[in-house]
Amino acid sequence: EADHVLVVAEMPGIGSDDVQVEIRDDVLIISAEKGDKKYRKEVLLPQSFSRENLKISCQSGILQVKCMK
Repeated sequence: EADHVLVVAEMPGIGSDDVQVEIRDDVLIISAEKGDKKYRKEVLLPQSFSRENLKISCQSGILQVKCMK
């Protein structure tokens, strides 16, 4: 998108309270754990973003992270 980069992840059974998102250099790190379900994904971003510029939503097991430019 023109004003943001959108990362979408499917994480069945995971709610917004179970998700942890962090940024290291140009890498977005998504992790979640609930019961026996564990997820971890690292995504290389096209540019650097700060944690303050992230908008995170999680509904019905679909996580959306908007990295605002």
